Amino acid sequence: MAAPSDDRRYEMLHDAGLSVDDDEDAWQDRSPSTGPQWFWPSPPADGWFGKFDFGAVGFSYKDHFAAGEHWEAIRAFVAPAVRSAVDRFIDPLFWGGLEYMADRDNEGAAAHVSVVLPPAPSDHLLWCPPAAVSSLKLLWELVGAELEALREPFERYAQADSSRISGFDAFAGLLRGWGDVIVQAQQRGWGVVGIRC
Repeated sequence: MAAPSDDRRYEMLHDAGLSVDDDEDAWQDRSPSTGPQWFWPSPPADGWFGKFDFGAVGFSYKDHFAAGEHWEAIRAFVAPAVRSAVDRFIDPLFWGGLEYMADRDNEGAAAHVSVVLPPAPSDHLLWCPPAAVSSLKLLWELVGAELEALREPFERYAQADSSRISGFDAFAGLLRGWGDVIVQAQQRGWGVVGIRC
């Protein structure tokens, strides 16, 4: 927010995201990723951004696409209140607008929580300001508490495929990763930027 213009803010965020790959000295706690983990930069950047690495599942948009396909297959078999919360939680994080979201006011307990995001720059998947993070945190509280209720429908109705999201644990892990990102961002008053990879 201290950047003098939207263009400068975008440039700073873009450079921060790329710094992970361009300057390993800036990320002294960096190690080969085996699972979801946070990387916090050393000074002078310390304090205004961090990078979440989803690990083996979730680092690619293909993983999000596969998880979305599985959600499409199982969502009709999930209780309405849970379905509503998951729909609204993953909508801005995965796609930015789902076809079945037109019924958002009639589907259950999470209908009152809406998340509207500004368009992301072309090389980002997500551009989420701090105000939207607060809404996503409310949704994550609902989704996180009911995540295990998705196991049976997933195992019964999701199609096995060759993606890394080939079982419930991988699907749930991707959602938990986003939950962690949203919780950390909300605690710090931060926004969230998804880098296209």
